[in-house]
Amino acid sequence: MNQIHFDTSEIFYQLGIRDAVFSPGSRNAPLSISFSRHPKIHTRVVMDERSAGFIALGIAQQTKKPVVICCTSGTALLNYGPAIAEAFYSRTPLIILSGDRPSEWIDQWDGQTIQQQNIFRSFVKDFIQMPTSLDFKDARWAYNKKIVKGFHLANQSNIPIHLNFPFREPFYPEKNQKLEFSQDLEIIKSYPAQNQPNCENLINAWIKATNKIIIIGQDQLSNDCIDELTRLANQGIPIIADVISNGHNLTGLIQHHELFLDNKGLQDYLKPDLLLTFGKSIISKNLKLFIRKSIANQWHIDPQPELQDPFQRLNSIVEGNPEQVLNQLIDSGQQSQVFARYWKKAQDHTAQLLSQYKAPYSEFSAMKKVLQKIPKDIQIHLGNSMPVRYANFLGIPPHTGRIWSNRGTSGIDGSNGTAVGHVLSSNQLSLLLTGDLSFLYDHNAFFHNEDLSHMRIIVFNNFGGGIFDLISGPETFNTLEKNKFLISSHKKNLKHNTLDIGFKYHKCDKSTELNTLLTHFFEPSDKGKLLEIQTQQPINKQVYKTLKKIIYEYKFI
Repeated sequence: MNQIHFDTSEIFYQLGIRDAVFSPGSRNAPLSISFSRHPKIHTRVVMDERSAGFIALGIAQQTKKPVVICCTSGTALLNYGPAIAEAFYSRTPLIILSGDRPSEWIDQWDGQTIQQQNIFRSFVKDFIQMPTSLDFKDARWAYNKKIVKGFHLANQSNIPIHLNFPFREPFYPEKNQKLEFSQDLEIIKSYPAQNQPNCENLINAWIKATNKIIIIGQDQLSNDCIDELTRLANQGIPIIADVISNGHNLTGLIQHHELFLDNKGLQDYLKPDLLLTFGKSIISKNLKLFIRKSIANQWHIDPQPELQDPFQRLNSIVEGNPEQVLNQLIDSGQQSQVFARYWKKAQDHTAQLLSQYKAPYSEFSAMKKVLQKIPKDIQIHLGNSMPVRYANFLGIPPHTGRIWSNRGTSGIDGSNGTAVGHVLSSNQLSLLLTGDLSFLYDHNAFFHNEDLSHMRIIVFNNFGGGIFDLISGPETFNTLEKNKFLISSHKKNLKHNTLDIGFKYHKCDKSTELNTLLTHFFEPSDKGKLLEIQTQQPINKQVYKTLKKIIYEYKFI
């Protein structure tokens, strides 16, 4: 085995890598040997590359550091695709290492051989082809520098990077070969510049505007950012945030906007003249439609601006971190207190309507009860489709820990894996709230030997894709078509799936059981726990429509 191949993990370690997720294979054996023998990199093994990619995604989000994923050649690499796309759009730094055949064997019907160069071209910061032969000094020099370049590109951009390794046989160690990491590796370190953003034009616009709002997209807020947002809220600036923004600890947060912005009689009173945004994606469709119809000038704060414009109101961008910018806006300009009171009234009245609404046993009532019962400081991963939407309607209690969700691409394919990644890189109790199809889709996220005893999963099983009963459009299908092509109706419960992954199983199909089950569900255990909440979709649909009608017809003003 070549010494520099063995040194690969040490190069990554000196750059800052502490976690790696490998999938078994032969063509990546030199990398597997290198990482498995490194005493200071935690290398986990997950068979299914699709799940492995999402688990690495969760680890990278939790640790806020790049994570290496590595697989063998061929279609194994293609299975990383969904996780890499999610990482690209959620700005999560993954470093993909793929074993490959030498170029002369590509397209020659050789086993496990496909065209791997630039295979993820639209979803990585860069593709780097590693040297095939290391017989020359320049090739060995290039090998080191290419790894260093890949790491820094991923680390500074928060976007995945792909390094492809065409290995020639033999790539296993020779008998009795002694392998030790080199002590004289040359590593180029990189330090990002700390520039103060230029906010002069924003401050001038902020001073002139009187109906200002701040919208936070998906983000993890620093303590400084929370303090500054709190001060701005106290000065009458409405702070509007979806559940994935992690703004739930902010006093006076506007978090029921998806519901009350559907009320036509209220909208004219809430129109801003200046909109300040930061963070990534927004769940609320009503919020996006509302802002698109406004005449507000939007200023967006972004340390890595790329001109995303979901509100179609983008006027200017300030390159920097939110806390650097928000600090310069405190005590600047006047805000209409009448305008601020309209937003607060909409939030408070909607919260009261939610509290008064006595829904029958359904997904909505069950989610409401779950959120009331979750323990302090638990971190939550919200699966896509209805769980993230119900949580966004209801709002997250302020004592809750961090909120995660795969909202870069909003797919259901990796919720399990990403949540497992958070569990593996944290000692904190973690809860996955997901749907039946999402849970079944990513079942291989549990096919490994890692300890998941502090993981809790609640699956809302409506026996299909119930969201297609709640959104407009699918009603044009006839019942048979909708059940087959959209809802994917089934009759499966999750008991056997749960026992198969080694979790303790609990089931609830009526409201009288839920309180008792939740009382003990979060207690410590030597195994993970799964609670299956079974509901009937016709009732879910009626509850959802009734709630929307109550708020749509309410006289806020």
